[in-house]
Amino acid sequence: MPKRIITILILTLFSASASTVLAQGPPQAPQGQQPPKAPKAVKSGEKTPSPPAPYTYSTDQVPVEPVDVKLAKGGKVAISSRAGQIFVSGWDRDVVQASATGDNGPVPIETQTTGDPSRPRLLLSLSARRFRREAKLDVKVPRYADVETLEGYRGDIQVTDVDGTTLINAGNGDVRLMRVGSVKVSRRSGDISVKEVKGDLTARNFSGDVVVDSVAGVVDVAVTNGDLRIQNTGGDVHANSATGDIDIRCAKGRADVASASGSITLIGIGGEIEASTASGDVTFRGAIRSGASYRLKSLSGNVSMTIQPDVPGFTATLTTYSGEINTDFPLKVESPGQPGAPLNRRVTGTFGNGQAKLALDSFSGTVRIAKATAAMLKECK
Repeated sequence: MPKRIITILILTLFSASASTVLAQGPPQAPQGQQPPKAPKAVKSGEKTPSPPAPYTYSTDQVPVEPVDVKLAKGGKVAISSRAGQIFVSGWDRDVVQASATGDNGPVPIETQTTGDPSRPRLLLSLSARRFRREAKLDVKVPRYADVETLEGYRGDIQVTDVDGTTLINAGNGDVRLMRVGSVKVSRRSGDISVKEVKGDLTARNFSGDVVVDSVAGVVDVAVTNGDLRIQNTGGDVHANSATGDIDIRCAKGRADVASASGSITLIGIGGEIEASTASGDVTFRGAIRSGASYRLKSLSGNVSMTIQPDVPGFTATLTTYSGEINTDFPLKVESPGQPGAPLNRRVTGTFGNGQAKLALDSFSGTVRIAKATAAMLKECK
């Protein structure tokens, strides 16, 4: 075929293909999807718009520096915190300084002062709206300030070197108090440890042990489920435990003690004694005073008194239904028991001047009066 004819055919085919493409128009977007919009033309003199910033949640900015508030004498510091540890310590300034720390750093503290200017009340609180997790709260207060933690708290509490009244309201967690004024503490659960109290102490605990050491005033402690250990007190002691042992040593005042299920140990009690338990032993060791009264009772346990060997005298009433009666002191028996009664059921007798009054009573255990050695009487100064 001549070259001219071949060239004409190629040009004819190329023209036909181009016409077909132009007839179809621009490429279409897939069904259901909008084609991308062309960028908006920027007019002369206008700045190119910046891409939008990612969305962020903003909150009110609250200072997180330590709080410093002046507090006049006679003032109180109240602390409210949902959860976490609280550490309060006294210092020789008339300013309350507080800071809080959570897992992610400092936590803001809200303050509110109310009351009469001569007796102001400063409330420190972690806002429940802004902070709902645990936080450690450190507070320094003037030594003369009263301190109170509000109900609903969960966490350990420590208060030291505060001469005012310390009030710990119901909550869960251990409590440790040292070198404080008068104290009132109540917990639903957790151990309570108190040492060096200048005034009176009142403690209530539903579940947990209570340990008390060195209280100048009256001690009043009650526990539903836990042991009590109290020593070195200057006033009377009132102790009660539903299920737990009670141990009281070196108390200068009177001791009124009761346990529904637990043993009672009394050593070096300076005043009169009234002690009873339904299940457990009752034990006393120490010197007794002329004219004082001592009543020890157990329903199902042994009852014993170990006293100074040179005691001026006492009158003893010893009672047991199914146990034994023992005494290291020769008694002048006044009432050996009722005719026909079981052996050793009840004995009343005197020794020496008979001025102190001893009553030892056990339903199913042994009752005994023993002589103490010199070493036994040296535990309390």
